[in-house]
Amino acid sequence: MLKHLCAPLALLALAAAGCGDSGPSKQEFIADLNAVCKKTNEKLQEVDNPQSRKQVPRFVREARPIVNESIRDVEKLELPDEDRKKFEDFISESKESLAAFDELKQAAEQNNGPELQRIVEKLAVKAEKRDVQAKKLGLSECGGG
Repeated sequence: MLKHLCAPLALLALAAAGCGDSGPSKQEFIADLNAVCKKTNEKLQEVDNPQSRKQVPRFVREARPIVNESIRDVEKLELPDEDRKKFEDFISESKESLAAFDELKQAAEQNNGPELQRIVEKLAVKAEKRDVQAKKLGLSECGGG
């Protein structure tokens, strides 16, 4: 479940992506973004999902570099003019989830089961919302597409 929550976090980097008068078309942008998300998803599949609270910090340590690499890749992309605001909203939702990544690790390290559960539930709700947004934007590899 946690892998599904991490991949969309890479999209937060789009908030800082280029601004210009003649950016890529929406379809070009979607293709490039889907390529980044696909690569990220494949790498995250290699990280074992935590089976216990004690395994969450390891998961975060292993998944974070993958997400950070994805963020760097996405930062190189320029937002299209078409649906720019919708992509920015999608990115904003992803950005909010990034802070929860560290909260998740901290709650697990402190053996705080109720807090860990609260964070996981919050991330699941946000992931559902991003999945809907991704589908509306035509993304097949990001979110739930």
